Amino acid sequence: MNKDLYSILGVDEKIPQDDLKKAYRKLAKKYHPDANPGDKKAEERFKEVSEAYDILGSKEKREQYDQLRSGGGGFSWSDADGQTGSPFGGGGLADILRSMFGGGGGFSTGGGFGQKRASRPTVVVSVPFATAALGGTTQVNLELPSMCHICMGAGGSGEKTCSQCGGSGRVQQGQMVMPCPTCGGAGKTYTDVCSRCHGTGTVTASETVNLDIPAGSDDGSVLRLATPSRKTVLVKLRIIPDSFFRRDGRNIHCSVNISAPQAVLGTKLKIRTLDGKIVLKIHPGTQPGTVLRIPGKGVPYRGAKGDQLVHVGVLLPSSVSEEDKVLWEKLSGKEA
Repeated sequence: MNKDLYSILGVDEKIPQDDLKKAYRKLAKKYHPDANPGDKKAEERFKEVSEAYDILGSKEKREQYDQLRSGGGGFSWSDADGQTGSPFGGGGLADILRSMFGGGGGFSTGGGFGQKRASRPTVVVSVPFATAALGGTTQVNLELPSMCHICMGAGGSGEKTCSQCGGSGRVQQGQMVMPCPTCGGAGKTYTDVCSRCHGTGTVTASETVNLDIPAGSDDGSVLRLATPSRKTVLVKLRIIPDSFFRRDGRNIHCSVNISAPQAVLGTKLKIRTLDGKIVLKIHPGTQPGTVLRIPGKGVPYRGAKGDQLVHVGVLLPSSVSEEDKVLWEKLSGKEA
């Protein structure tokens, strides 16, 4: 595929930077997912246009790209490893460009004061104990950064070189070099800052998605979630503690208390498991601290399930009546 970044944006290589931005905004507006719901081709085109402008929209990156491009004639995207395909589909010269110019894929506005790709959003989602153990689906409401539709991600108009850093994006503070506080590291400011995004190029948008929880998920597990807007979000699971269960690997532990007569004579108890209640038989003569095992009622792991371990405690009365005292004395053999 002999299509380069200028061709992707439909512009000539000599186009001024301001006109390049206008061309990008026009295409971004045309192919934005919000304007083409469910249109996968439009989404791919939008991604292609955005990533092309991420390089050409920066004067420094454009100069580097032009130098690389001038040495390659037709400039094929398969030059690097012999593979063909979309210039942003992974592999080939596109990956080399990404490594040269920064970024790890995904949407970039190509503008705003930061002039950097945002880090992948991470959200914390609380999951019930049983859902984490057995797996399931939970609905998640996300607040994610999205391109500002007012300025099309530019952050403002009337671009000019930052007066504090002189366009470098960095300032010297003592022995340290820091991002410029005036332009946020972009090296430029705007005469008219966008009133919607306040110069960041992004706004917060709400998305509701269904999150599939794998069986056996632990507290702190991180999942990758693809949202309807094609953003990839890292989801950190926070497992809600259960009042009855506690987990140890793929086994589930719980505790029950029985009375002294039940321990001596035996009994049957209804006990909760992860997938419903069962009847548990307490044998006569059960001692305090006995651990009873219920096979297959633990956490699924590699096609098998762990067990549920029931810790049995014996409750003794804290005070006894005169009548009860006589009975206990008979049992102890101390009857007068």
